[in-house]
Amino acid sequence: MPFMPTFQPRAKLHEQPASSLVVFCSDHRFQAGIQEFLSQGLRISEDCDLLVIPGGPQCLTLVEYLPKFSWAGWRWTRFLVDAHDLKRLILIAHQDCGWYKELPMHLHNSTEPRKRQEQDMKRVQVAVANELPNLTIESYYASYDTMGNMAIEALTG
Repeated sequence: MPFMPTFQPRAKLHEQPASSLVVFCSDHRFQAGIQEFLSQGLRISEDCDLLVIPGGPQCLTLVEYLPKFSWAGWRWTRFLVDAHDLKRLILIAHQDCGWYKELPMHLHNSTEPRKRQEQDMKRVQVAVANELPNLTIESYYASYDTMGNMAIEALTG
């Protein structure tokens, strides 16, 4: 890779405060679709902080199994919410998540990956409602078909 001493983006620093925190998985396959969803679907692409880590919202669960991972997820979330006075939390899980493939099955009631992710999203919603009651919480699930077309749907409950 050639050395690039300085890269000058065309984009300017976004001076407006963020209103939302979006937590999603770092899987590269979904990045462009999620960014498009944030900008065109939710219209917040320049109005949000991002917490992008393997498993995404799952970092706010499994306190007993992965306490350090969960502690860090909560620490980052609280920091961003408090430091930027955020009002909205957007959680996005996705189909075929490699992080979930690595988790032991006994941590969930279902062997079906999507059901396990939805269980975790519900746990996160309850925990966030208790810990950060001023946040509005939204949950979404990103999937793809055999042609690689993505869809991002709202989860209820």
